Amino acid sequence: MARQAAERWTSIVAEAEIPGVRHADIGLKHRVSLSALKYHVYKARRGERTVAPRLLPIRIGAEPALLQAQVGAIRVSFSESCSPLYVAALLTALGKTAC
Repeated sequence: MARQAAERWTSIVAEAEIPGVRHADIGLKHRVSLSALKYHVYKARRGERTVAPRLLPIRIGAEPALLQAQVGAIRVSFSESCSPLYVAALLTALGKTAC
């Protein structure tokens, strides 16, 4: 049921994103409130911007790379095999709590 709802909203949002189409008209056509439509359009647009961060290893010699980042007074180190998503999440969390 949730999958059908998600698919339905995906098609409604795609229709609402056509240039020159008014959201109010799409809401009436599909019998959804304007606020619900705007919420799902916002949610879809926000999802498009989500891009996984990339970290590229830097090698000097034969030793594995050690990546370092600093947020405020906190410095952290990561091995090159560490997940970029983990690094991004940790740095984001530190940035919100840094003094």
